[in-house]
Amino acid sequence: MSANLRVLMVEDSEDDAIIVERVLRKGGLSVSATRVSCAEEMDRALDEGPWDVILCDYLMPSFTVNDALALVRGRRLDTPFIIVSGAISDEIAVQMMKAGAHDYLNKDNLARLVPAVEREIVEAGERRQRREAELALVESEQRHRTLVESLTDTILVLNTQCQITEHYGPRVSSHSSSESLVERHLSEVLPTSVVDKISRLFDEVLSVEKGLAFQFPHDRDGVQVWSSVRLNPHEDGKRVVVVIGDVTEIKRAEEDARAAHGVALLYQDITGHDIRNAMQAILIATDLLATDDLDPSKQNLLDHIYDAVVECSDLIATVQGTANLLSTPLEKTSLSFTLRSCLELFSEDQKDVRIERRVSAKDAIVHADRFLSNLILNLLSNAVRHNSSDEKMVWVDLSEDQEGYIISVSDNGSGIPDDMKKNLLNPNRRSGGVGIHQCVQIASKYGGRLAIVDRVEGKPDMGARVDVWLPKIEYTQARSANSTYAKQEL
Repeated sequence: MSANLRVLMVEDSEDDAIIVERVLRKGGLSVSATRVSCAEEMDRALDEGPWDVILCDYLMPSFTVNDALALVRGRRLDTPFIIVSGAISDEIAVQMMKAGAHDYLNKDNLARLVPAVEREIVEAGERRQRREAELALVESEQRHRTLVESLTDTILVLNTQCQITEHYGPRVSSHSSSESLVERHLSEVLPTSVVDKISRLFDEVLSVEKGLAFQFPHDRDGVQVWSSVRLNPHEDGKRVVVVIGDVTEIKRAEEDARAAHGVALLYQDITGHDIRNAMQAILIATDLLATDDLDPSKQNLLDHIYDAVVECSDLIATVQGTANLLSTPLEKTSLSFTLRSCLELFSEDQKDVRIERRVSAKDAIVHADRFLSNLILNLLSNAVRHNSSDEKMVWVDLSEDQEGYIISVSDNGSGIPDDMKKNLLNPNRRSGGVGIHQCVQIASKYGGRLAIVDRVEGKPDMGARVDVWLPKIEYTQARSANSTYAKQEL
């Protein structure tokens, strides 16, 4: 109940108004009352609202209850309206109640006034809450309807018998837009093979509590189209939500991309073949020019030519070897075993390099592919390629943190200046060679990242360290979803 009730009295008798106000106060109500006796005064008073309750006399010389009710109805107010008057017949009282009054009292018996006022104020509050709830429901239904009407995918909720219990979005198959799919069996909507697959996945989706998806081709007006189907567990734990979307354009884009990729690979093979033939001619010419009595400076020049040609050949092999990087699927791979195998190969090839290894992470398993070896061997090769130390050293560590594993490859070379570190891993700056950028791309595909730091913190001239972080199996999906090129942490 309001601490101070605002009471509007429609009463031509000031004495009667005082009596009514005294009864309200005596009943424990704190009131602020205003008396009006004509339409103009009531109209102005209603402008000064809101009022908690309106108490209206029935018999007034120039202003009737019907006039007062008309003013209240005209403003669409739901303020409690109680008639307080002399003796009136039950028939008139019923008419007034039908006209909008909430209760009526006899001035000769005001004992019921306070309870009536309190009751009507409470009921008015409840009516207001119901209206607000109903309005909120209407708005929610409107938003829901707008959302459903804007859906481009079809959403079906299925029970264990594959019957459709709910349907949102556009219709499926040949059903017209006016047909309801609710209570239909899924076999009436989708091809038998698709229904069978959904039936097989139904229990699995509920048991693993995660979504499963597949795609299927079908004919639409004589044209092959592709649709995707994703099953998710319903919040009730008993039904499954099926989302069906048209992925025809995506499939066509994939086919176009594969065709373009195939053309690119063809040109890459042709170009690589032609360049290798040209380089082979350079090597033959270099061998023919080399003689025992050749001037040392010229012999040194020929050696540089020979080494450059070999490096170009290796570069072509590297590029061609990773041409299918992005299209190769990931699978569970032993990082520990792959690292150990790469170190054995590297040791055989670089016998003059001293290698120290430390493996603190045992049985490291990641999502990777055959290019994981390329990543590790690239890091090892870079550690010695630009190392001019008399005794070349490489340190290799495999450690782990809460979410992943870290391969660290350090060297005792001349190091990398701080202003070059960021640019080496930036594919847009092209500061690093093909090898380092392939490392970035491979790690990114696995959901990982690269970082280049000093081997000895704060001393860039004492060698560099490259860290590759790869997520553990349970974190791969979340990491890969946002990964394009690997992130760099310096």
